[in-house]
Amino acid sequence: MNRRAFLGAIGSVASLGTLAYATRDPIETLEIGVWFSEQAATYDGLKRRIREYVIRCFDFEFWTVDLSFGGPVAVGTEDGARVTSRGEWPLQVGSGAISLGDIDPARHVNLLVTDGQMRVAPTGYGMPRIASVGGARHIAVLESFDDVLETGPETAFPWTVPVTTRVRTMQVLLHEIGHALGLDHEHGAVVREDGIGIATPMLSTYAFGSDYAGEQSHCGSVYPVPESSQRALSLSFSACSRRALAARAADD
Repeated sequence: MNRRAFLGAIGSVASLGTLAYATRDPIETLEIGVWFSEQAATYDGLKRRIREYVIRCFDFEFWTVDLSFGGPVAVGTEDGARVTSRGEWPLQVGSGAISLGDIDPARHVNLLVTDGQMRVAPTGYGMPRIASVGGARHIAVLESFDDVLETGPETAFPWTVPVTTRVRTMQVLLHEIGHALGLDHEHGAVVREDGIGIATPMLSTYAFGSDYAGEQSHCGSVYPVPESSQRALSLSFSACSRRALAARAADD
C-alpha cells in the first residue's frame, strides 16, 4: 500500500472513531472483539483468562458484555503499543469496517493482544474503539481471578491484587479497553490504605512514578504523593471511571 492510500485509510479509521462517539448511541450490550497476533495465538489458556477477567471487570449494571474472539492476525510488530500508535492495527480494523479486510469489527472495542514486552512503557495503546496490548505469554499463565484475589494484601479496597508481571499485564489490558471506551488516566484513582498504595486500572502503575504529572482525577480525588510504601493494584475501576462509563452507556 502506498503512503497516500495508507494515510487515507488512517483518516477513514479516525472518521469511524469520531462517528462512533458523535452519534453516541446508548449501549445496552457492550461489544468487545479480541484478536491475537499469530505469535500470541500460540499460547494455550489466553482466551480463557481474557474472557474471565474482562467479563468480570466490565460486568456493570448498566450493560451486558458480549465478548467475542477473532482469528489470528498477521502483524509486522509484536510491540503492543506501536502496532496501534503507528497505524497497523487501526488500518486493519478500518479496512474491515468498510469490507476491505478480514477483520469484522466489534461495535465498541476492538482489542489486539500481542506477545510484546511488558517491561518498558508504553506496553499498550488505546484510542476510540481500538486498543492493543502486549504480554500474551504472561496472561496465558495468569492465575484465575479468584486465586489472584486470594494472594492480594488484606485491604477493604475492592479487588486488591499483588503487583506481579502477570497481574499487571492484565490490568494494562483492562486499561487499554478503558481508553477504547473513552476513559483516560485521570478517570483512575490511587488510594493509600494501611500503608499500601493501591492503583485502579486507568491510573495503573503510573500512580507509582514520581514523574507522573497528574495531581487529581476528573472527579476531584487528589492523588497521594508517591511513597516507598507497599504497592498493590486493583482490578476494580474507580467510581470516577464507572460514572463515566455509565454516562456513556446511557448516552448522557
